[in-house]
Amino acid sequence: MTTWTLWLGALLVVGGSTAQIKHQAGVARALWVLAVLAFVATAVGAITASEISLPLLLILVGAIAATCALVALTKEPTKAPAARRGAE
Repeated sequence: MTTWTLWLGALLVVGGSTAQIKHQAGVARALWVLAVLAFVATAVGAITASEISLPLLLILVGAIAATCALVALTKEPTKAPAARRGAE
């Protein structure tokens, strides 16, 4: 089960990043929240099944790091406060 939830989380991260690139921030956030839940479910499932191992732990850390990196890379650029005041 842990492998499937990791793949599901990865697909949700990619889907969220794609939605963010297409300027659908709400959809992106929802997909990223679901991805985090999939990663948490993987961790909880592995711990309760006593299947925790170093490779699984490294994969989980890598998956969470990749999620954070994709969120940062596809984030909408924010305007500086001075630029917002000048546009008003």
